[in-house]
Amino acid sequence: MTEPTETEETRLRRAFALIGEEAGRPGPTAAPADPPVSVRTIATAPRSPRGRRRVRVALAAAAAACAAAIVVTVTVTAGDGSGKDADTTGRGQTFPEALACATAVVEGDLTAVRPAGQGRVQVTVSVDRWFKPGTGPATARLDLADPAVADPAEAYATGDHLLLLVPRRKGRIPDTFQGQEVPPMRDRITRTLPEAAHTPCPPEFQ
Repeated sequence: MTEPTETEETRLRRAFALIGEEAGRPGPTAAPADPPVSVRTIATAPRSPRGRRRVRVALAAAAAACAAAIVVTVTVTAGDGSGKDADTTGRGQTFPEALACATAVVEGDLTAVRPAGQGRVQVTVSVDRWFKPGTGPATARLDLADPAVADPAEAYATGDHLLLLVPRRKGRIPDTFQGQEVPPMRDRITRTLPEAAHTPCPPEFQ
C-alpha cells in the first residue's frame, strides 16, 4: 500500500477533526455508524518510520540552507571578498596601495609612548628594520593617530614589538601588526614593495 501524500494527510486530518467534533456533540442514544473501512484503515495504520525520516531530512536540509544563507549574508556584509581594506569613503584599498600611501613602514620595539593631544600619540621606536624607506635611524620618533581613541584595547604600550604601516593621511590610524602576525606580514611587505613602488596612492588616502 502506498503512503498518503502530504496533501492527502492534510485532508484526512481535517476529516478526523470534523468527525471528532461530531462525536462530541449530544445526539441520539443509538451508537453512531462505524466510519468507512477505508477511513478506519488509514486512521489505525502507523505512520511509516521511513516517512518520518524523510520529514526530518527535509527539515535538516532546510535548516542547513537557512544557515548557509545567513553565513553568506554576514560574509557579504563584512567585506566584498576582494581582499581590500574598507575605508570610510567606501572605496577599497589594495595592499600595494597601502604601502604606496605609507610614509613609513618600520618594525621595532616601543621604548616610549606619550599622549600628544587631539587623539594623537607620540611613540619612540627602537628600530629593528626599515622597510620604507629602505634605511633610517636606529631610533625613530613617530607622531601617530592614537588607536586607543577607537578601541582602548589597541593602545600602544612601552615594550610592544610592532610592525607599523604609518599612513600618509594624518587622521588615519596606522596598520599595526604584533606577535604571530609579524613574520607573515614582514614577508608580504617584502614581496609587495616592488609593486608598491610603481603604484600611485589614491587621492582619498592622501
